[in-house]
Amino acid sequence: MSEYQHYQFLVEAPLTDSQLAEIRALTTRARLTRHRFVNTYGWGDFRGDPQALVETHYDAHLYFANWGTRQVILRWPTTALPAGATEPYCTGDSATSRESGDHVLITLQSDPEDAVEDFIDLFDPEDDGDRDQQWLPSIARARQQVAEGDMRLLYLAWLLCLQHGELDGDDVEPPVPPGLADLPEPLADLATFLRIDQDLVAAAARCSPQPEPGPSLPTYRAWIATLDVGEKDTVLAHLLHDGDAHMLSGLRRRFLDAQPTPYRAPARRTGSEILAAATAQTALRIADEERREAEERERAAREERQAQDRRLVDLRHDPEAAWKRATELLAGRGTRPYAEVVRIMGDLAALAGREGTTSTFTERYARFITMHRTK
Repeated sequence: MSEYQHYQFLVEAPLTDSQLAEIRALTTRARLTRHRFVNTYGWGDFRGDPQALVETHYDAHLYFANWGTRQVILRWPTTALPAGATEPYCTGDSATSRESGDHVLITLQSDPEDAVEDFIDLFDPEDDGDRDQQWLPSIARARQQVAEGDMRLLYLAWLLCLQHGELDGDDVEPPVPPGLADLPEPLADLATFLRIDQDLVAAAARCSPQPEPGPSLPTYRAWIATLDVGEKDTVLAHLLHDGDAHMLSGLRRRFLDAQPTPYRAPARRTGSEILAAATAQTALRIADEERREAEERERAAREERQAQDRRLVDLRHDPEAAWKRATELLAGRGTRPYAEVVRIMGDLAALAGREGTTSTFTERYARFITMHRTK
């Protein structure tokens, strides 16, 4: 296949009949429901404009192609995410934000030059299921977290720009949100999908405080008591009428903004400082991986020595049976018995070394090899 392109869209509120007809007019091949759109292309392309469709129809969009391009577009009502809240984070070509009507859209794109055919990681090689279709449903759940004031998604957007070299080295990072060291699944999937360097995230997370426990019910009650009665009636009416979760999220965001900051904000770092810390983090990670691999090799070698010791106890009583077994294995067809023959020869050599008969073993081993050289 010369090309592979994957398009997905999601929306919380069901599309109307007319909206479905508008989408179907763009493609007859897509798997289309009132909440979801999925289509792949091996040849040709989608005739619709993803940006325009997220403006008018959908809450979230995901795209990837086998030449490396990956894109996510997310939409929020301005009541849940004010347009100005995204400005400190969306500062490069890889992360942009814009206001469209009463919505804010964020577009995140990863398009590295060396990522040709880089999309196998988006599928599950052990499963013939729909892993490629599960990325967007997971990532889209982060919209609710952002609407409630969790800025980790936006900080990841800033890191994406930093990683792609779109910021000056002396640009100062935006406020580091709590909990960056422990990303929930939607944000972890977003970072993986956009190929945000794990060491860059880990380095940035060093200045991220732990999340504080949520406010108590009395604290909520005290704040709600300060709201205008008409406003409270409006929120309740919308919740009962259409279950507008974003209106509730916007209200919760206002509540959190009104609370005192529970932690002392750390000093902000420059992009160069974070990149240097990421380089150091990579070195530490590689050293740790090498240490653990060495420990695993030592453990496996120790277990093999112990297993061989047990085999040599039996072998000492009847070494001729081992020579006979090796000969029988090589008399058969195929190469599958070779590993067992090698193990038998290794055990015989080890036994000879312990009993001081290595020269005798070496001579017999040479005759054995000569006899079976055509195998």
